[in-house]
Amino acid sequence: MGFVVCAELLMLRLGFPIWYGYRERVEELIREARKTGFDYIEVSLDYPWPFKGSFQLSKVVKAVLSEGLSIAFHAPWRDLRLSSPFEDIRNASLKVFEKVVSEISSYESDYLVVHLSTDQAADRIEEIRDEVLDAALSSVDSLKGISENFGLRLVVENVREDLDMFRKIASRASRICLDVGHVIISTVRRLGRERVDEELEKWLDALKDRIEIVHYSGVRFEGKWVRDHQLTDSSDKYLRRIKNKLKEIRPRGFLLEVFEGRGEDEHVRPSHRADAVSFLKKA
Repeated sequence: MGFVVCAELLMLRLGFPIWYGYRERVEELIREARKTGFDYIEVSLDYPWPFKGSFQLSKVVKAVLSEGLSIAFHAPWRDLRLSSPFEDIRNASLKVFEKVVSEISSYESDYLVVHLSTDQAADRIEEIRDEVLDAALSSVDSLKGISENFGLRLVVENVREDLDMFRKIASRASRICLDVGHVIISTVRRLGRERVDEELEKWLDALKDRIEIVHYSGVRFEGKWVRDHQLTDSSDKYLRRIKNKLKEIRPRGFLLEVFEGRGEDEHVRPSHRADAVSFLKKA
């Protein structure tokens, strides 16, 4: 169970995301994920997990392991601002992170992925860019130390950073998660939709030796806006591009981070991703 380091990429390990909003459906979805062909579950530690909740995290972990799947964690992100230039906010976020890590450290997990984020407009205001980057780098050092102390494998994910900024963060982090949807959204925001293909290729080439985890979802363009976490399948040109790069990237895990379907359902089921699962696992 779990990720095994090997000389060759024999089979891509696919992850299915679970969060507290699924509540009483969690066990059913975990069973369906296993039947669909997923290999692990990435649990998003949205509050009140891991501290409390009517459906407790321990029950989720037990359900995952009972299905023969391994487990990974996504650190909380909604209120944490680990790249904030306000030291008080950044330090408070680090304290919350440490409390969360302490709570989950007793569970055997594949990795813990974390966002380095801020609500500051570092992509629009050049004079604060260096302060935000310095804050992110300081947080990486602290996060690595905390995670190592508790025996967890930390993976740092890109959020709103451009490639230049994230390359500097990646050089300090031991391991990174490439979120393809975040790359596309930040590119559209900064450069326009016509630059997405070019920029995505740059990200893949620049970071291919550092990518441990891939987060992938379909995207939907709506005028000047783009939405991620959309349903994807083998016809998705970006999914096909990522698959063509897998032998170069050799990630340890690939999360299909899809939450929105094409119909009226608020969330898609694991079986709705069966085509993408089959496509990714096919040689």
